[in-house]
Amino acid sequence: MRDANKLYSDLSEYKDSKRKIESATYETINLDEAQFRNLVFMEANNYVWLANHELVGKLTPCGEPRTLQDVVERIVTEYGGLSSIEIFKRLSDNEPWFDGCFITSARFDYRLLGELKIRCLNEKEETDSPNGSFYLEDGNHRALVYLMFLRLGEIKEYKPVRAIWSKDWGHIFPWSSPAH
Repeated sequence: MRDANKLYSDLSEYKDSKRKIESATYETINLDEAQFRNLVFMEANNYVWLANHELVGKLTPCGEPRTLQDVVERIVTEYGGLSSIEIFKRLSDNEPWFDGCFITSARFDYRLLGELKIRCLNEKEETDSPNGSFYLEDGNHRALVYLMFLRLGEIKEYKPVRAIWSKDWGHIFPWSSPAH
């Protein structure tokens, strides 16, 4: 395993990374409500959610759609009757990944939602989530909290979410590259 503090192992790796960054293209878009609800949630496998494999199976079951809307509905089914902050507190007690959701929900402010990073769906994601709009590359915590607040009526009206679209985020998130 490479040292986390070492950015590049050699000059060719640095040049390759620099080339990818310089050739990247971005587009900023405003997601309408349907696009937002149909963002495809991260592939939450047992390597991402280490503490609770059972929860992975409930919220993002293999072979089932995993749009943001689908994941929120599964969470509400599991933890119905609670407020958003209570739901995310319970989830964070069971799985550390949800700590970010709990913290965000405690002081949620739409104005601080920021921009999500999205990309087009790959073939598997299109098959698994046929209603999906884009893959949510970065911003899963914030998006999940916002949609939960909407779903539970704690926020009454959807306001558009800004997103930065790129064909490939591999230059920033190496695990997301189509070749990965």
